[in-house]
Amino acid sequence: MSNPEFRETTPMLQQYQEHKSRHKDAVLFFRMGDFYEMFRSDAVEISRILNLTLTKRQGIPMCGIPHHAAGNYIARLLKMGRKVAVCEQIELPKGGKGIAKREVIEVVTPGTVVDDNYLDERRNNYLAALASADNGYAYAYIDLSTGEFRVTLLSSMSLRDALRREMAKTSPREIIIPQGLLDTEQFSFLNEESIALNRIPDWSLDVSNAEERLKRQFGTVNLKAFEIEGNAACILASGAILEYIEDNHNKLLSHVKTVNRYSENDSVGLDESTIRNLEIVQNLQDSSKHYTLLETLDHTKTSAGARLLRKRLLQPFPSLKTIEDYHNRVEALYHQQSVLSQLRGILSGIQDIERLTARTAMDRAHAKDLTAIRYALEKFLKIQDILDTQLWDADSSTLSTLFARGRELAAFLASALMDDPSILLTEGRLIRDGWNPEVDRMRSIQKDGKILLNEYIAEEKAATGLSSLKLKYNRVLGYFIEISKNQASKAPERYRRRQMLTQADRFSTQRLDELETEISSVAEKLVDREKDLFLDIREKTKTYIDDLLETARLLADIDLIQSYAHAATEYGYIRPLIVENSLIDIRGGRHPVVERHLPHGKFVPNDIVLSNENVSFALVTGPNMAGKSTVLRQTALITLMAQAGSFVPADDARIGIVDRIFCRVGASDNLARGESTFLVEMNETANILRNATARSLVIMDEVGRGTGTADGLAIARAVCEYLLDNQSPRTLFATHYRELTSLQHKKLTNLSMAVDEIGSTIVFPKKLVPGPAEASYGIHVAALAGLPELVVKRARYLLEHIHEESPPAAPKPTQSEPLLFDPRDLVTDALAALNIDTLTPLKALQLLDQWKKELDTP
Repeated sequence: MSNPEFRETTPMLQQYQEHKSRHKDAVLFFRMGDFYEMFRSDAVEISRILNLTLTKRQGIPMCGIPHHAAGNYIARLLKMGRKVAVCEQIELPKGGKGIAKREVIEVVTPGTVVDDNYLDERRNNYLAALASADNGYAYAYIDLSTGEFRVTLLSSMSLRDALRREMAKTSPREIIIPQGLLDTEQFSFLNEESIALNRIPDWSLDVSNAEERLKRQFGTVNLKAFEIEGNAACILASGAILEYIEDNHNKLLSHVKTVNRYSENDSVGLDESTIRNLEIVQNLQDSSKHYTLLETLDHTKTSAGARLLRKRLLQPFPSLKTIEDYHNRVEALYHQQSVLSQLRGILSGIQDIERLTARTAMDRAHAKDLTAIRYALEKFLKIQDILDTQLWDADSSTLSTLFARGRELAAFLASALMDDPSILLTEGRLIRDGWNPEVDRMRSIQKDGKILLNEYIAEEKAATGLSSLKLKYNRVLGYFIEISKNQASKAPERYRRRQMLTQADRFSTQRLDELETEISSVAEKLVDREKDLFLDIREKTKTYIDDLLETARLLADIDLIQSYAHAATEYGYIRPLIVENSLIDIRGGRHPVVERHLPHGKFVPNDIVLSNENVSFALVTGPNMAGKSTVLRQTALITLMAQAGSFVPADDARIGIVDRIFCRVGASDNLARGESTFLVEMNETANILRNATARSLVIMDEVGRGTGTADGLAIARAVCEYLLDNQSPRTLFATHYRELTSLQHKKLTNLSMAVDEIGSTIVFPKKLVPGPAEASYGIHVAALAGLPELVVKRARYLLEHIHEESPPAAPKPTQSEPLLFDPRDLVTDALAALNIDTLTPLKALQLLDQWKKELDTP
């Protein structure tokens, strides 16, 4: 033994330590009879976090859980980011001597679970991996429960930001990362994240091994079809995921058919702070789904549809054609309310084909799972009868094949399996009567045997004249004759007494033993035969995996379409017009979440018009509580919804496609990362200035408020000037610095939140109007917030009588003043951001000419 601590202990503890040494980073559930036991450090830690009783045997700490309750405890450990190695008894000792043979049959980890007990049915469960090579850094992720597998090269401009963006979109539960990368500054933040980290030695990553593993998984001779041939970083990240899964599940994954390479330009860019600040999938209060865009739009009826909706909101489309295809299908269903209602009814009964298929592929599906696939396919076929072909995301040929294959498999499963089979392979009750002659014969014998038992007991009752004589059964004694206590003494001598109770005695006879042996023998053979037949049925079902996965994809897609159509019906949304230019023109726009939680008609709509060609920058002023943040957020959310394929809350909307949405609204301390409120604000602002393009939408609120007034004003103005003079993204910039309203630029307009003064009362009508705010009304807001009247009166007095020198608004830079941004810096930034691979000779000459003019400008 490598550990001397166990050399002198029992063989069982030595066996435990051998398995524990191979799974040091996992909690070892060690099967002993009807319990899973944990020892030593595992026992001490797990008893504390799971509130189990810690005991000692021969001085060794131990705790245990009943094997039938293991699922609940494993689920709790997975939520804490822990792994669990399940060690089972696979062979009992011969002759009852020695110890049972045990093996770790599975390592359950947060990112590789496939059982429903451990999964959130309405969101994906991702395992991710990070790897580096000479060609850059790659991020790969997989949902083992659905078969989705993707990989990308991270942008080299800012690796930290790029990884954060990918993690914000995918929310992996577990990450595989080489130790060398984790020690670098770019990725050290992962140590503070609430994600299970699997640190692997740098030397364990080998491109040749990873490539062979990928080719073996997909049955190909090269990786060209996956667009990662020769891409070492992508191969290493993808291969690390497959190796990790194979190590824990010990098998190939027949439902993982491909690895899709993608780029960050395949969807609208949403960074971590934007996703958080817009409350797309989690609110800012308790991180739940309540009061989020996801909750508002989630009218899906299937688990896969809910997962797709979440994905669409976090990864909106950048393609005009794709967006219009979604809008066309939503509109078609919106105008067919009867069909929409029928469709929602059918979808509501469909179980999760995607995850059922994954479990089938991994030999984890039980009979009820296959029956659920059958019922889902039957529902899928019903949709064929009510839905036009144009509403599906597939051509007519593909649909015809899927409907035919679905009908074929559904019929096969219906004929082979009971309607409500057992989930256990040790109970029988799996195979439908009439499907297999051998099963039918054994069931007939079993049924006849019970008839023979009843006839035998009737004969015995007549022969003995004992009225209380009855036939009974339990798992300990099997079949036995029970006679009440007052008649037990009259039992014939051929009756063999087996048990004496207070109220009755229990007996057996030679004939009863013979009948029981005959019936039990058939019962055991029947269970074994049904098990073998079920495994054959599951193997045949696996030949339909491709069809099932495509069917699941189509059902999720049509569920998303109907969810959008239903939301449009419920909330009065309209179809936006998507255009290629840089326009955002929203008339009567409403905040989708706020509106939903107000009485009908109480939300005040607002208009916003932004365009790169004309006014691209709106400076929004006005008091707090007047509705600035709501207007800013709703503009971003309406744009996001439109590009996610949804209708939008507005009277009319024309949306020019955006490549990225940035939202810096409010800030708070990030103590876990050691960052102050102001540092968080500046990090988010820096990210926007580095990454915003002419096609981006930028939402910024109260930049500079986390520091002194003079510093904050200077930073806010500098940020405004940078956004106006560089790329000119469509920008809504809300501020409490009224001094900024003096800023002059041809692309800037001043807007403010209306304020109605009725006598000494201030009313905020929540309406956005042209022009800057006339005052901040801070004291009025303080009074509305409930500050003591004495404090409010004192504040008014101070405002009226204390004169504070305030610096005049900074004038627009002239030729005699140094510019805030040196043209050389701007050219350097533009050059660093250039993608040489996509640059044409003509475009290169145009850029050189533009830069020369900028550098020549005095």
